[in-house]
Amino acid sequence: MSGTSHSSEQERILALEARVNSLERQLKRQKMARKNAESFLETYSQDAYLANQALRKALSDSKQRERELLYLNRTASELTQAKSAESFIFSALESAVEFSGAYCGKAFSVKNEKLSIGDDDRVLVYEQGWITSHILAELMLEETPLDLRESYSHWCVSVVTRPDTNQEARLLHFMHEMSEGEYTWLVLLTKDDHLDEETLYVLDTTKHYLNITSRYQNKKSELSIRQHELSRIKKDRDFLEERLVSADKMAMLGQLAAGIAHEINNPIGYVRSNTVVAKDIFNDYQRALDEIGSLCKFAGGEIEERFLHLEKRFALRESASEITEMFDESHEGIERIIDIVKALRSFSYPGSGKHSQISAIEAMNMAIKLTNNVHKYRNKVVFDAPEEDIYFNGNSGQIQQVLVNLLTNAIHATPQDKGIELRIEKNEYNLFLIIDDEGEGMSQETLDKVFTPFFTTKPVGEGTGLGMSISMTIIEEHNGKIDIVSAEGKGTKVTVILPLN
Repeated sequence: MSGTSHSSEQERILALEARVNSLERQLKRQKMARKNAESFLETYSQDAYLANQALRKALSDSKQRERELLYLNRTASELTQAKSAESFIFSALESAVEFSGAYCGKAFSVKNEKLSIGDDDRVLVYEQGWITSHILAELMLEETPLDLRESYSHWCVSVVTRPDTNQEARLLHFMHEMSEGEYTWLVLLTKDDHLDEETLYVLDTTKHYLNITSRYQNKKSELSIRQHELSRIKKDRDFLEERLVSADKMAMLGQLAAGIAHEINNPIGYVRSNTVVAKDIFNDYQRALDEIGSLCKFAGGEIEERFLHLEKRFALRESASEITEMFDESHEGIERIIDIVKALRSFSYPGSGKHSQISAIEAMNMAIKLTNNVHKYRNKVVFDAPEEDIYFNGNSGQIQQVLVNLLTNAIHATPQDKGIELRIEKNEYNLFLIIDDEGEGMSQETLDKVFTPFFTTKPVGEGTGLGMSISMTIIEEHNGKIDIVSAEGKGTKVTVILPLN
């Protein structure tokens, strides 16, 4: 009787222990689910904010491209009409004032060392036309170097204080030699100290505009020059149209990627949590089965034989090994999906983060250090650092991400014992971060697709195909570009071009 009572008590204890274990597992799942829910809520809020910022940026870029196209179209239209040299000068000034958003502008022309245009108090104000302002006209006359006799390569910018507002502003001036002994200046005065650098590049079209005008007036027979300049303007316009279409497509693709990342992120979190808990439960079952086997072997006789028969019949040990392997493979697959989701989010929102002054040498050295485990037993990476460091403005983390990605690609594409050279160069306007490898190179077909999202030459499972797309998006956010020169069997040279100002 006491034996029966003791057995019942043992069963109740085992039942209670099983119930406690079950409740503990449920509690663990609930805690993980709550943690995932909190993480998903934070991610969703961040995604919503970044999506709004991305849309604002895309809208701003589209409006800027539209203004640039209007300016070039107007310039091309004016060139098709035969007018006097003075008319062309004022037409160019009007277009420049309208496009740049400057407060006002004025034209000066020196012929035979005498001021023939601009010797008055009139200035051209956007949306108001010509008005009389002695203090603004005098400021522009004094700040314009009318004694220069060499045409500018680009618009020049200087800082001035507007006498009408006593606030700092920018004075833009440009000179062109219309004909022998005749020089013309276009001068713009901004509303305040804000100046979009990209505006200067498109305003440089004015140089070609005035060049054609002067040649047309002096030598009407030289029509080929005019056609050549018109062709250049058309190419500029076509290029801007392509950039506009590309910007819209990339913005749409970014929003699509953000949506996909968000939709995948939620269910994969639950799958990840359930897989971890399921593996723990399976491990408990496996330990319990091992203990049962040990008890059966200890009991011996028919019980042991029966257990061994069942173990062999259902291949319990082989199944356990296979299930463990499946758990590991599932975990690896889930982690890869999570990495892809992170990459999609980076592709969608590359523009977040503060900008600061970055050391070019330090950025290159850090990229080499971060990839050291990849190349130290494989390639000889040489960094030819300049004697004087170069600093530029940007987001340090994003620039580092680009350099690490490009260097990693170079390492993977370069056979063992072959070299990779890193260099830093600059000119008056730009910084060049160069990664030159002795790798296998790329075909023209691959080169054409290298920035296409999800395109990769790596084996399945070893790359997301988003690295180069993200890198290009980041560099474009920094107003730069990535140039690639490659040929099969001759290696690849990748140059990251970033503005210095």
